[in-house]
Amino acid sequence: MQRFQLGSIDLNLLKVIYALVVKDNMTAAGEYIGLSQPAMSHALKRVRAITGDELFKKTSGGFVMTRFCTEIFPAVRRIIEDTESVMLQRLTFEPATSHRSFRIGMNDYFSVVLMPRLVERVRSKAEHCVLEVIHMPRTGVANNRNFLPVVQEHLDEGTIDVAVMTADNFPARYRCASLFTERRVCIMSAHNPAAKDPLTLAALLSLGHVKVTSAPSRRGWIDERLDSMGLERRVVAVVPHFSAAVAIVARSELVAIMPESVAKLFERSHELLLLESPFAAEKQSTSMIWLAEKERDPASLWLREQISACFTEDLS
Repeated sequence: MQRFQLGSIDLNLLKVIYALVVKDNMTAAGEYIGLSQPAMSHALKRVRAITGDELFKKTSGGFVMTRFCTEIFPAVRRIIEDTESVMLQRLTFEPATSHRSFRIGMNDYFSVVLMPRLVERVRSKAEHCVLEVIHMPRTGVANNRNFLPVVQEHLDEGTIDVAVMTADNFPARYRCASLFTERRVCIMSAHNPAAKDPLTLAALLSLGHVKVTSAPSRRGWIDERLDSMGLERRVVAVVPHFSAAVAIVARSELVAIMPESVAKLFERSHELLLLESPFAAEKQSTSMIWLAEKERDPASLWLREQISACFTEDLS
């Protein structure tokens, strides 16, 4: 098999491809690998000449990979990450002696479902470590663009180490791992007169709803589903937290739809009924998201392992 002379291969050019994909910006990519913007531009020209492909197309939203670049990137990423693993293999994270603070982005739903288990688990292995929850709505407003996933900004800036949330499509500079999937249920007060009848779609739409969203003007999955059916629900209150929705429903004849695990936490204390939703097929999928560049970081890897372990247990 014919092979190149090792001295003729500039492996730094692979770093250029990797950095442009994970940073999605020429300046940020250059800072990431220690090159000025002119040096990055020159390196990109070289790798384009070698591959015979443009590799990236510049758009208003950043760089977009060509089909060829998309095909080769998994191999490029593997080379970079394997190299990083070799160079950093002597670096370790010692939970028992560490005083590190870990910052996790999540909303109130994941705070009440995950944090009690995670705190217990981390305390048993790393008693000096601190867990900080940074409230993380799914959406926000940035750069005049509505509903931009704010988690991307927080991860890029290092405000959080990892996020636990319902994941959308994320650029290649992030990693996503599915944690668990659960059904959504409709909650109502056990004293609600509507509780004596079956919860059909017509019955559900006849009731007032509490909508849970971090962006009130956003059409959520329920509304989009109803839109496709030519139907509409009557929203009486809009709140950013599931716990607020529970408190309202418990004292009214309103209803709300939410993940089953969080509803079960309040079922007895708030005298709630958990009913099969007419949208039973719509599942709540939970993922963990982190920066690709933190993939092999020992401390980040340890934290992700603890979070994953919490979700392998029964959530009931």
